[in-house]
Amino acid sequence: MRQVITLVNANEMRPAVGPIGLDYLAAALQAEGFEPRLLDLTWEDDPEAAVAAMFHVEQSLLVGLTVRNTDDCYLASQYSCLPHLAETLSLLRRYTSAPIVLGGSGFSVMPAPLIEELGADFGIAGDGEEALAELAWSVAAGETPVSVPGLVWRNADETTSNPARPVDLRALRLSGRDFIDNARYWREGGQGGFESKRGCNCACIYCADPIAKGRQIRLRDPGEVAQEVANLAGQGVSHLHTCDAEFNLPRSHAVAVCEALIERGLESQVQWWAYCAPTNFDEELADNMKRAGCAGIDFGADHGCDEQLARLGREHRVEDLERVAEVCHKHDIVFMFDLLLGAPGETRETIRETMQLMRRLEPSRVGISAGVRVYPGTALAAEVIRGPLAEQAGLVGQLENNDNLTKPIFYVSPEIGPEISSYIGELVGGDQRFFCPDPAAQLTDYNYSENKLLIEAIRAGHRGAYWDILRRVQENLPPA
Repeated sequence: MRQVITLVNANEMRPAVGPIGLDYLAAALQAEGFEPRLLDLTWEDDPEAAVAAMFHVEQSLLVGLTVRNTDDCYLASQYSCLPHLAETLSLLRRYTSAPIVLGGSGFSVMPAPLIEELGADFGIAGDGEEALAELAWSVAAGETPVSVPGLVWRNADETTSNPARPVDLRALRLSGRDFIDNARYWREGGQGGFESKRGCNCACIYCADPIAKGRQIRLRDPGEVAQEVANLAGQGVSHLHTCDAEFNLPRSHAVAVCEALIERGLESQVQWWAYCAPTNFDEELADNMKRAGCAGIDFGADHGCDEQLARLGREHRVEDLERVAEVCHKHDIVFMFDLLLGAPGETRETIRETMQLMRRLEPSRVGISAGVRVYPGTALAAEVIRGPLAEQAGLVGQLENNDNLTKPIFYVSPEIGPEISSYIGELVGGDQRFFCPDPAAQLTDYNYSENKLLIEAIRAGHRGAYWDILRRVQENLPPA
C-alpha cells in the first residue's frame, strides 16, 4: 500500500529561498519506503486552488508544513510570518483530514508556542529525517506516537515535548537534491543552498541556532557534500550558499570539504559563498576556499569593540577581525563583516568605535543590524526579560500578548534608544560599503525580504549571496 506524505512550503518572502530541508526530508522518507510529494505554494498565484487540486487527486498519511522563518528579524519592519502560516494551515485543514506536522528551523526555535498558536496536530523540533518517518509509521499503524524524538503534540489542555535526537549525518544519503525545483529557485531566487554540517557549540547570547539545530556539531561526509554540489550543478544551479552556522567551525572539516570539491573539479562548475567565524580563519583556509570556488565570505563580526564582543558571548576579538581582513585582502577575497548593534551595554561611543574600525579594515561591505531579536531560550532573553514585557527597559516590538516571544521583539540599549537607526545613518553618511537598517534607503537597505532592487537585479541575471549581488549593482559590475 502506498504511503503518501505531502510536504508543504508556504514561504512568501521574496527573493524566494529554496526549502532545502524538504529535499533532505524527501530523501530520508524515500529510503524508509514512503512516497513524498511536494506542494510548493511559493509559486502559486491561487494557493487554495493548488491545495484543492493536490488533495483531490489523493489524500496523505501526513502533511508536513515547513516553518523556515517566524519573522524577518528586522527591527524597522517587525514583519511576522505567523499570520500567513496560520492561514496556510487553515487552508490545508479544509481539504485534508490528515494530521498536520510542523517542522523546520523557525519552528524548532519555539516549538511548543508555535504548536499552540498555529494549531497543528504535531511538530518535530530539531532534525526531522528520522523522526518524521517514525511518526509516519506510528500513524500508519494507528498507534499514539509518544516516543518519537523531538515530537511536540497537544494532549487535552497541555502541550508535550520530547527531547530531540540529533541524527548521524554521515549515515544519511541526502545528496540527491531532486525533490524541490532547485533550478527555479536559482533562477528566481538567485542562489541554491547546501549544508556541510549541523549544530553550533558557540555561546553567543542572542543566537537561536543552537536551540534549533543543537549544540553538538555534526559533520557530513565531505565526499557526500561534494556529490550534492555536483547534483545541483547538474540541475543548472551554479551559484550556491552554505547553510551551515559557520563554515569554518571546525576548520579541519572546512578544509576537507574544499578538498572534496576540488577533487571533483567543481570549482569550474559552481561559485559559492559562505558564512564564517572570524576565528579559525587563516591563509591556508582562505587559499583552499578560493581554489574550491568560494566567491565571497560573510563573517559574523558582530562588533568592533572587545567589551561588547565579550558581552555578546563571542570568542573573537578586534585583533581577529584585523587578521581576517588582512588575509582576505591578501588573497583578493570579497568579504563582508556583519554587525549586530544595540545589545546590552551598547553606547553611542561603542557604535562609533565600531564604525571607525570598519572603515580602517575596509571590508567589501558591512551589514548592520540595529536592535537584537530576542528569542526564547537564549541567554539574552534571560538577561533582559524579568517580568511583563511592557515593563522591561530596551524592548521594542509587540509587547502585548506576546509572553512566548513568537512575535518580533527586539532589544535596543536604552543608552541609545529608538533613534539607533538614525544615529547609525549619521555615522555612515553616504558610504555605500555600509548596508544600513533603513527601509527607505533602497540599495543600502539591509532587509533582503521584499528588497525590490535585489529582486530586479536577480531578474537581470545577477546570482550569488544577496549582499554581493547588491555590491555588484552598486559598483556597476556584471553578474557573477
